[in-house]
Amino acid sequence: MTKIITIASGKGGSGKTTLTVTLAARASKEAKRVAIIDLNNDQGNLSQWYLIRGEPENPLLFDDFGDLETLLSTLRRQRYDWIFVDCAPGDLDLTESAIMASNAALLPVRASAFDAWATEAVTEICRRRKIPFAFILTALDSKMKTLNAHAVKNLSVEGPVFRSGTSYKASQINAVVAGKAGFEADKDLRPEADAIFAELKSLVGGARG
Repeated sequence: MTKIITIASGKGGSGKTTLTVTLAARASKEAKRVAIIDLNNDQGNLSQWYLIRGEPENPLLFDDFGDLETLLSTLRRQRYDWIFVDCAPGDLDLTESAIMASNAALLPVRASAFDAWATEAVTEICRRRKIPFAFILTALDSKMKTLNAHAVKNLSVEGPVFRSGTSYKASQINAVVAGKAGFEADKDLRPEADAIFAELKSLVGGARG
């Protein structure tokens, strides 16, 4: 069964692209057909990552999609295992369309009050459309444990928060720039990617079919 995951935030710089490539690359380790859809045409960070990556073509990028609903229907018929949709922060209408078609949504958040506030509109869409969602902290600095714990506490009031998250490491940043996921370039990041993907599968497992 095809699983569609929307990655969305109300502001730029939340770590959406890093999270998307981490999940897509990790999913491709055990699934033959993984798709990534870049809805963020203004920046196109995901598309740039894909062009630099070159091979292999799993995950496969779709960025000139026309109608999103039609594309997702086509990919379902083609039996894609996972589809990850990277949304533009400024287009709530398109974000809502993606969320409506999804099994679940992930809301990446940096450990700051400003990022938490920026998720309110997306959180409201998920609730209104009854789509399972979870927050996930990104660019985590292991030295800022108090700040990270405070962010988790505040976000937990609004919805579930993943126990795992993406770390702030030079190897993570450099890997994405080079067309790789962090764990593909730095084996120390593999447990992190495994943990995030495991939590995602649990979230989807409790979602609608």
